[in-house]
Amino acid sequence: MPEISVVAPVYNQQASTLTELVRRLGASLKKTSSDFEIVLVDDGSTNDAWLTIKEMARANREVRGIHLARNFGQHVAISAGLDHADGRWVVVMDADLQDRPEVIPQLYAKAQEGYDVVFVNRARRPEPLVYRAAAALFYLVLNALSGQDYNRLQGNFSIVSSEAVRAFRLLREPGRFYGGMLRWVGFRHGSITAEHAMADAGQTSYSFRKRVRFAVNLIVSFSTRLLYFSILLGLLMAVGSFVAAGLIVIEKIRYPEYPLQGWPSVMTAIFFTAGVTNLAIGFAGLYIGQILQQTRGRPLYIVASTTR
Repeated sequence: MPEISVVAPVYNQQASTLTELVRRLGASLKKTSSDFEIVLVDDGSTNDAWLTIKEMARANREVRGIHLARNFGQHVAISAGLDHADGRWVVVMDADLQDRPEVIPQLYAKAQEGYDVVFVNRARRPEPLVYRAAAALFYLVLNALSGQDYNRLQGNFSIVSSEAVRAFRLLREPGRFYGGMLRWVGFRHGSITAEHAMADAGQTSYSFRKRVRFAVNLIVSFSTRLLYFSILLGLLMAVGSFVAAGLIVIEKIRYPEYPLQGWPSVMTAIFFTAGVTNLAIGFAGLYIGQILQQTRGRPLYIVASTTR
């Protein structure tokens, strides 16, 4: 059992990025322990990332590679890495060098204070202002719907004890959220603050479309309040309809000589009711879809090959 395992999901990273990642990880980990391993999980890359990982594994005994049969998503790839990591402590980080390997000694030192899980609060993030505003809004909505207090400054960069990793492995639901699932299993949590770096070559493989899809899946997987929201909206509509009907009756009593103009109000009510009904059905459909995924009992991922 190595002292530290590093798990990094890889998706279409360039050979130069992976080489630099392993070099910097080696230099940083040796400051903490000479007994470590680096687990690189290729999440179905379409470039030559897996070939690069295999070459590095042949040249460096500390490097292990896991090749997934297709792209399962970042958080599933993290789960695959945690399933294969053997260290007493496991560091989870991105492979695009936004999470700086030089921070690992600080994470390890903080964990030695009695914490099982330590996350990095990202300071001076280099992302555009629009993205940071969207992220802040997303976490505001997520916390409101889930009843939790997720920290928007925290990503996946963290260190976890082997005990917490074993507990994490018990959770096999298809809707994966690394940070949220770690909070659910409990244990003692801590945090440090470190500067966040730009992704190598100035870009990340996590596109806007993937972020939106992940946000929707995350809200549905970790919150049932959308269903209560649809019920509340239906009740408000019912109360509003009674109020509107009462106003129409009062208006007719006050001005009996004026004919009622019904078409605009009727059409508005029909479209509004249909829209809200479809919205509620859509919310319910999302949860039914999650139930379907769970009852299928499929594995989280398929391993195509490994370097060992």
